[in-house]
Amino acid sequence: MILINELLKEGETYQIDITNDDLFFLCNDSKLFPKETKTRGITDMKMVYVCSPLKANEERSMEDNMNRAKEWCRQASELNVLPLAPHTIFTQYLDDTIPSQRNKGLEMGIELLKQCKEIWVHGNTLSEGMISEIILAKEMNKPIIAKDMDRETYINFMAYQGVFKEAFSNEQWELVCVGLDEGLDVSSYARSNVPADQMMERIAQLKQGIENEPTIIDISERNRFEPEPDNEEDWAQEA
Repeated sequence: MILINELLKEGETYQIDITNDDLFFLCNDSKLFPKETKTRGITDMKMVYVCSPLKANEERSMEDNMNRAKEWCRQASELNVLPLAPHTIFTQYLDDTIPSQRNKGLEMGIELLKQCKEIWVHGNTLSEGMISEIILAKEMNKPIIAKDMDRETYINFMAYQGVFKEAFSNEQWELVCVGLDEGLDVSSYARSNVPADQMMERIAQLKQGIENEPTIIDISERNRFEPEPDNEEDWAQEA
């Protein structure tokens, strides 16, 4: 193995041939590359999936939606997270107006969502694609955060997660909204059987950075709105 440390002198360059094995040992040589120099300035950023509309609607064009998504990503980057909006990435090489390429983008978006720690849902327009992403994130037990959203939109935003305003008292729902206003993951307390005082305690914990416990997330209230399953065996007997 070449003694590189004897050759490295300030202001001098060398061209040398080394094998892959040599390179492996060099990169792991603590004398040449101390750990503190390898990781200097590098931090672990939380990957965040930025969920926002892309298709044109009555209010905005596709270009407007794209620019808004880029701006939201820029704002998120200032919070020391790694924001990833699939429609600002995949549209660089996929055409959303071509069904096959759009489907490929949606498929890749799902894989991206799997890798992200949280999903941030932006704006008051919840498109069909956004709704699917919210439901999928809920199934994956990922924190779902409301951003740049009015309280009126909270009703549908939470309903897609199986949490319905009608199940709460006015005081309880107000506390759900308070948590959403603060950009918190309210899934650990947004349940009708949680008293208001406990909701307030949980909000305080979340603001202090105490993360949710997945075991207490409950979406059983959704069952009240789901139709009874068909019983084909009973039909067969009646026939």
